[in-house]
Amino acid sequence: PGKTLIYGHRGSGMNCAYSKRPGRLQLGENTVLSMEHAFNNGAVAVELDVQLTRDLVPVIYHNWIVTETNLNTPVNSLTLKQFLALNPRNRPIPYSRSDNDLAIKPMTLDAQAPLSKANSKETVQAPFATLDDLFNKLPSGVGFDIEVKYPLRDKADRVGMATSFEVNLFLDRILDVIYNHVGNPSLPELQRSKGYRPVVLTSFHPDICLLLAHKVGQDFPIMLLTNSGRSNMADKRCKSMDVAVRLSKWAGLAGIVTHVDPVLQSPRVVSLARRHKLLVATYGAPNFHAQNVQLQKTYHVDAVITDDPRAAVAAVEDKQE
Repeated sequence: PGKTLIYGHRGSGMNCAYSKRPGRLQLGENTVLSMEHAFNNGAVAVELDVQLTRDLVPVIYHNWIVTETNLNTPVNSLTLKQFLALNPRNRPIPYSRSDNDLAIKPMTLDAQAPLSKANSKETVQAPFATLDDLFNKLPSGVGFDIEVKYPLRDKADRVGMATSFEVNLFLDRILDVIYNHVGNPSLPELQRSKGYRPVVLTSFHPDICLLLAHKVGQDFPIMLLTNSGRSNMADKRCKSMDVAVRLSKWAGLAGIVTHVDPVLQSPRVVSLARRHKLLVATYGAPNFHAQNVQLQKTYHVDAVITDDPRAAVAAVEDKQE
């Protein structure tokens, strides 16, 4: 209470073109290496993306399409063995694209084409990871902000994905891994056989958040992600911060994770959530800038998810970076 916590976005930051952050070391997103680096730079937690492979193993990957294949290959169409075989440390990747491109667009090897968010030659490459890997390899003090990626219907259609797994099976496979490592969170720390690791579960899919709340009860905080109207989404519950607040209050969720723009434009939106006793976290490119993190500290934002954990930690601690 009273502190603004810093989370590393996909570890030490999402992949981007070198031209956007020249001179800055870029570690491959959603890898153990990147998350270790974020923790060493002061982040109390790392934000990570979880999906299932075809053989129902939770893996850490952001895009719906595995861009390293240079094909329109969804994560859920690959087995774990196939997914890990795409490890960029094993095979150089000249160029790859983002699933922000429509699935029907052909892959381009044009050297002038914008680099994508995939692990490419512009990143320090590291192996892909499973959720189990992160629990086993990262220090127990590293908190996990686990974004559960279950596609909304319009998103799945846009990138050419087939229907995902049955939702209960999907969530249970992820929760099995979490409970196996965390133990029973309702017990005092000293009584847990697996040790303590803070965990929060989030999703852009409102029904995933509702079902998670039903399955885990008070074991873990559940927070609803919202883009706050920055892009068009078929599900109206995903497009408005006001709707996200009201839905979270009604469902007994812990809070919301919103794009930072509305908070910077009108800090009173934080008070809106506070009146309903909800936590507020933010994400988005503006969180890369220390001055925006400092502002959010004054607005009493609970957590800032950033691509530059070191600078953000210095900002909330009022240190010069």
